[in-house]
Amino acid sequence: MIRRLAAGLLLLPILFILGCESELPEGSVAQVGAALVPQSAFDDLKTAYEAAGRAPDEEKQPDEYAKFEQALAEYLVMLETLRQTASDFGVSVTDRDIAEEIERIKGMFQGDEERFEAALEAQNLTFEQLKQSVRESLWIERMKAEVTKDVAVSENEVRDHYESHKAEYVEQEAREVRHILISPFRNLADGTVSSTAGEGEWEAARTEAEKVRNEIRNGADFISQVEQYSDDDATSENGGKLGAIIRGQMVPAFDEAVFSIQKGDLSEPVKTRYGYHIIQVTDITPERQITYDQVKETIRTTLLNQKLTKTWEAWLAGKVAELGVAYRDGYAPSGQTPGAELDRHLAPATTTTAE
Repeated sequence: MIRRLAAGLLLLPILFILGCESELPEGSVAQVGAALVPQSAFDDLKTAYEAAGRAPDEEKQPDEYAKFEQALAEYLVMLETLRQTASDFGVSVTDRDIAEEIERIKGMFQGDEERFEAALEAQNLTFEQLKQSVRESLWIERMKAEVTKDVAVSENEVRDHYESHKAEYVEQEAREVRHILISPFRNLADGTVSSTAGEGEWEAARTEAEKVRNEIRNGADFISQVEQYSDDDATSENGGKLGAIIRGQMVPAFDEAVFSIQKGDLSEPVKTRYGYHIIQVTDITPERQITYDQVKETIRTTLLNQKLTKTWEAWLAGKVAELGVAYRDGYAPSGQTPGAELDRHLAPATTTTAE
């Protein structure tokens, strides 16, 4: 729902936290343990998103808007949960930390202060709001690092994953292809192009394609035929080359023709919505198994990220259960993970819960 806008701005996911709805004191949207999450913090956060044009339309997308509000409440609940447990890990964020992170963000703009300020203005973001957003981002990042610092992936786990998913680690057969396109939308007499083509134009294109194919079979040079006849402007100057194609990449009729002929053969004229194609396969790279050594680091990274996420979410859910969370009517999660992500640098919070 909410997407990254500028390079260098961090994206934080909303975590699904189960909680019950309850009647809370006026001026609050949730309660974590004995602490209330203020309505004002929720309103400020929502206003920031709406001002940046990054919220759903309440009238046109009421269901998405409700999920959006639930996601905001969840985020504030997460902040309050972390605030109450941060001392267990000795986590803090200093003004110097914030200044260094802002300098890093500015570096994404090549040190151009005007571009940086323009980016803030474009998102209705003040510098103070950015600082608060950075504080929260660093704080959450450090909490996650502490909670997950002992998470690791063993060599056996990586190997087991590879062996059980071996069929996924395959490079498909690829075929180098070139073609000549005879378009029914081009007038064969004067070369003019039309946006429509009738039965007669299609038949004329088929006849022309048959003629060109026969000329090649009788010894005409394929590239010369491309230069003389092809209506594909994108490939007519490079010999009709389309590059390496894997199965399922092209429209069905074209795809079927490519994988039904042998290297060096010419296809029959193949009809697609673009016209008639004369296709030639110039090279074939067979399917091959990708080796364990080639993908083990990619697998390790994937498994590690999965473990980190699972560990963090389990820890957070445990803390929520331990502290006890109640949401004001209308703000509790609906039972499914909201389809929202809150970019904490894009739309800042002004809550004071992150300290």
